[in-house]
Amino acid sequence: MRNFLGTISTLVALQLGTWVSAQTAPDTYWVQFTDKAETPYSLDQPEDFLSARAIARRAAQNIAYDELDLPVDPAYIEQVRGLGEVQVLTRSKWFNGITVRTTDADVVATIRDLPFVHGIRPTGASLAPPSRPKFEELRDLESYRDGEEEFYGPSFRQIAMLNGHLLHSEGAQGQGMLIGVLDSGFEGVDASAAFSALRDRNGIVLARDLVDGDDNVYDAHAHGRSVLSCMASNLEGQLVGTAPGADYVLLRTEDVATEYPIEEDNWVMGAELADSLGCDVLNTSLGYTEFDDSTMDHSYADLDGRTLRISIAAGIASRKGMIPVNSAGNSGSSPWHFISAPADAIDILTVGAVGDLEQHAPFSSFGPSADGRVKPDVCAMGWGTTVLRPGVDSVASANGTSFAAPVLAGLVACLWQLHPTRNAQEVMEAVRSSASFFHTPNDAYGFGVPDFNVASDILEFGIGMDEHAVGQGFLLFPSPFDNVLGFVAPVDGPLDVILFDATGRSVWQSKTLGAKDEVVQLADGRLGTLPAGMYVVRLQQGRSAWQQRSLKLP
Repeated sequence: MRNFLGTISTLVALQLGTWVSAQTAPDTYWVQFTDKAETPYSLDQPEDFLSARAIARRAAQNIAYDELDLPVDPAYIEQVRGLGEVQVLTRSKWFNGITVRTTDADVVATIRDLPFVHGIRPTGASLAPPSRPKFEELRDLESYRDGEEEFYGPSFRQIAMLNGHLLHSEGAQGQGMLIGVLDSGFEGVDASAAFSALRDRNGIVLARDLVDGDDNVYDAHAHGRSVLSCMASNLEGQLVGTAPGADYVLLRTEDVATEYPIEEDNWVMGAELADSLGCDVLNTSLGYTEFDDSTMDHSYADLDGRTLRISIAAGIASRKGMIPVNSAGNSGSSPWHFISAPADAIDILTVGAVGDLEQHAPFSSFGPSADGRVKPDVCAMGWGTTVLRPGVDSVASANGTSFAAPVLAGLVACLWQLHPTRNAQEVMEAVRSSASFFHTPNDAYGFGVPDFNVASDILEFGIGMDEHAVGQGFLLFPSPFDNVLGFVAPVDGPLDVILFDATGRSVWQSKTLGAKDEVVQLADGRLGTLPAGMYVVRLQQGRSAWQQRSLKLP
């Protein structure tokens, strides 16, 4: 596997050349090592650097150990540390390097000349100008509409849009799954009643502050608290998360006071830690494009999943058997327009935001990736999402792909819980395949809004089935519709036609008989009486099903 490590080293090396003078003198640096030749660790003894859970996750998915799994050679780290006033901040086994802090230019030059150092580049500064606001403010939440489930309260719509409540009804609330959350801090999670059930069962497996280097993530920032609430909150009648039964690893990687690439180094270290602990799903509601020092900015051309270290790391996390879920970014209305890193990573789920009628949120960042891949992968409710308010146990409405991502990530854990023999790639593909625009993806929605009930059917009956597979689309017209529905029959024989409203309830049913590829029209006065809004039109024949979303006109 040395060739793979060598390829990564080459990619990183492209970023290690000479740099122009920074606007603020840097004092943190990424140090890239040349090899792991003298490492005391062995691939034959993975228990020395991976937990039993991580080993079991690899075994279940037939994922072999490789050189990326070996920790950085401790002798190299100690030699760098011994050069003087050098503080080691992060270390990355996947990229075979460390981040250090030093203000001594002579030490920087000495590090660069070490025989086992491939290169060195600046990643940040301590004396930084005030950073622009990174997260949007929460809004007071209006009373939720009549007809929504009493148990979920105002959070019902964000779950029902994805048919996640149907997974919950099967008993899948994330039990036995481990979700890593990489964010800016989790202020108040150690005291909030919303997480009391999580704390009482010791469901927070690890909390680690990778910015300050301690174990207190509860005094830093509230963004991670709101993100976590989309998955783990258990406030009946107010906010029930998408995976309240899962266990969590809370990792602070983001420093809200500044914006520098060192935060990407923190993220890489966090992803590696999550891997070693055996996390199944990673949620990241962070993204990086512009920095306080503009000479460090990323370009759109960098967003190809193969250039930026954080994006490469997200792809590695996927290959190690985890499912990384990342917010697309909130730049849809800005001059940047596009997704941010690591949302461009290969083989992850990048999540855009929609509103309660599945309309594209104007702030949600657009794809594609720089190399033309579909991005975002899917969308979830991030426009008017119900989240936990900072500081108190009440809920608020929030906008941002930051919240669409965890809503979806929690349901990914529930889906995998129901289908534990499936691997990470199969689960991600089932989610994409179940989405509303799977056959016609675009740069705003990606593959669209997924249906986790259909995704579960896909995993149950097999990915890659023929045209009779559960979850396939069909030609539906007109769309939008009023009092007439028409479609092209996907099979011969009788079909049940069922309409589900936005809450997932069956509101209209009919039976029809036709031949494959025949046009079927359903003129029914009851269709005209249905309220305006988004509906799922589902065709069923035995254990096969096909469905599309369509808008009902007033």
